[in-house]
Amino acid sequence: MSRTSRKARRIVAAVAVVPRRCIQPDTRLDGLGLDMLDRMEIVVAAERATGGFVQGENDWETVGDVIAACRAAVIYGDCQHGAAT
Repeated sequence: MSRTSRKARRIVAAVAVVPRRCIQPDTRLDGLGLDMLDRMEIVVAAERATGGFVQGENDWETVGDVIAACRAAVIYGDCQHGAAT
């Protein structure tokens, strides 16, 4: 499992207040009882962790979707960082 995946799972577990071992890529967010405010909390934490822009929270259904958004944010953040130098 990648570092980004572990970070995303850790963030979702913290927001959902469940053990990280219970969070898998196929875990449904609605099954964790996460509402839109919780999703925004995930976005903010993920942006801090990745240094990029995390988007798509309205379309997230599973933790795998969060992981994919974090991976995209890491790539975006790397591109922005590289462009500034």
